[in-house]
Amino acid sequence: MNNQNNDLPEPLFTPIRLERISQKVANQLKKAISNGVLRVGERLPSERELAEQMGVSRPSIREAIQQLELQGIVEIVHGGGTIVKNITEQEILKPIEMFLGADRLRVLELTEIRALLETWAARQAALHRTEEELARMRGYLDEMEDDFEKGRIRYEIDFKFHTEIVAAAHNTIFLHLMSSIYQWVNYSIRIHREQVFVTKDHQQRIFDHHLKVFQAIHDQDPDAAEACMREHLVYVVEEFKQWSSSH
Repeated sequence: MNNQNNDLPEPLFTPIRLERISQKVANQLKKAISNGVLRVGERLPSERELAEQMGVSRPSIREAIQQLELQGIVEIVHGGGTIVKNITEQEILKPIEMFLGADRLRVLELTEIRALLETWAARQAALHRTEEELARMRGYLDEMEDDFEKGRIRYEIDFKFHTEIVAAAHNTIFLHLMSSIYQWVNYSIRIHREQVFVTKDHQQRIFDHHLKVFQAIHDQDPDAAEACMREHLVYVVEEFKQWSSSH
């Protein structure tokens, strides 16, 4: 038997495959998500809008979105469009939730990590924020002030303010990581936190801290932004410690 063919070298090049239109659409969407143009929790434009903007058919858009859903990048919500998913949470979120839900000390540890990370975020936000991001921060502050005057507590506004600062750092991976941390914190303390920050003094101090952080970011002063965020989160950590020791 002639084994001469087995000794032939591997070909240097391979055939070039034509890329499907849906794959090109998916690549564009992934790039927009990777660059932070489309953020965690945001809805993608409708199929019609995407088809018009990209100059392709709606079936190609639909197929691309289905690809991204299979990859865990987006979630198709029936009647609610397509949502950008958090790429860092999908394998580790549930196990960590189990720890947080069972042990308050783990919540404290997570808050301490958050304090370290968000001081960096505030510094970067002061350097890189846009006017649009600044306007959204100001809007959340206005909502906090209105809630304070009405004696109402909505911690989702607090989280949105911090998330906007993280987004203004313009680091997409960091944004996804921090989004996971906020989900973990919110999962475990959505009830407990109402027991910690309950007085008018607490609420006033938190608002004042936020205002100082915002002003430093507005002034594009990274040193002040970092210092003000550290002051705020050290206060949060200390309050958690006191609360944990008394319960």
